[in-house]
Amino acid sequence: MTCEIRLDYGVITAVLLGLLLFGIGYNSLVAWLERRGYTEGFLSLIVAFGVAMTLAGVAILSIHAALLTLLAFVATGTPMIVGSIVRYLRRRDEAKRAMLDEVKR
Repeated sequence: MTCEIRLDYGVITAVLLGLLLFGIGYNSLVAWLERRGYTEGFLSLIVAFGVAMTLAGVAILSIHAALLTLLAFVATGTPMIVGSIVRYLRRRDEAKRAMLDEVKR
């Protein structure tokens, strides 16, 4: 099985421009979410969504390259996402316990 990427510079330019525009808009959305505190503890998921959009752009150019890269990101990213969420939930529980201890005193 041969995997080939065809260098169509018009399509490549369009994909990169689309990804740039997505990045600008997504940055604005994430900044808005952060100001309201909606991202606390879940920033790794926001990063993963941004990576998924990048892979969608790559898939337009080469589905094989995008799928291989997706598998690599799943392998490295899943432990980070799960670990990040678990650490956040533990910190939140510790903060709740500390507040309850203060109230009991």
